[in-house]
Amino acid sequence: MRNLDIATIRSLQAVAEYGSVTRAAEALNMTQSALSMQMKRLEELFGEAMLIKQGRGVIVSDFATEMLIEGRKLVALNDAILARFTDARPEGRLRVGLTSDWLFAKVAQAVRDFRQNNPRVALIINDARSKDLREQMKRGEHDVILTTEFEAPPGAIHLAKVDLAWFGAIGGQAWTQRPLPIANSPHCAYYSIGMAALDRAGIEWAQGVAEGGSDTWKVSAAADLGITILPRGISQSGLAPVDHGGALPPLPPTWLNVYVADGPARREAADFAGYLRRAVCEVAAAA
Repeated sequence: MRNLDIATIRSLQAVAEYGSVTRAAEALNMTQSALSMQMKRLEELFGEAMLIKQGRGVIVSDFATEMLIEGRKLVALNDAILARFTDARPEGRLRVGLTSDWLFAKVAQAVRDFRQNNPRVALIINDARSKDLREQMKRGEHDVILTTEFEAPPGAIHLAKVDLAWFGAIGGQAWTQRPLPIANSPHCAYYSIGMAALDRAGIEWAQGVAEGGSDTWKVSAAADLGITILPRGISQSGLAPVDHGGALPPLPPTWLNVYVADGPARREAADFAGYLRRAVCEVAAAA
């Protein structure tokens, strides 16, 4: 009977999350050649390929994906046993900033998975608008942030590109009104883009809600008091993409970007970014 090496399974898990042997090795503080040797040992053990080249990076094979379903449990159990029976306390903290639009179930699951696999890392999570998150990171207030932007600037880890859409109440009629009632704050990153699209289309519009957070906009839209702009693929109670048949102008896609700050928590931040990548890609695929 042969035994699985948990460190090797952890390395395969990192490659799956980062999509790159180089980045996975950096996150695990090991050399690329050492990680590649681990993958070779797994292939010899199972007689199956672990990695498949794709573009500039790699993806895990179908066999490795299936094997990781159980492998992640093994890694998490290993860490949980060590944490419990060595009376281990958090070794550090990871400060995470998430844009409000993406506080959805998949990201919540990514946070939970990271916490289970990293029981000695204390998580501190805050949400804010993308532009505020970037400013907060410059001030040293976050270790990793997830933003929605209309570009992928230098320093950003591009996760996915997702289409924006006009959202309104399920079965609502607000989108037929003129002037068109808008349930977005002028401070929303999507606001200026959406209003410019309406202006170009010659559609008169009016601000339909007072100042407030994203919850205020969504409640107003769900009550059919106006329409709002959201990325496709995000499930929102009482809201759905408006089936306007071309009556409203198309909207540009938005980029989902991650920024990782330099500092003592960089390794944990890069690891967490891998969990976010998997969650975001699942939503982008559904959209």
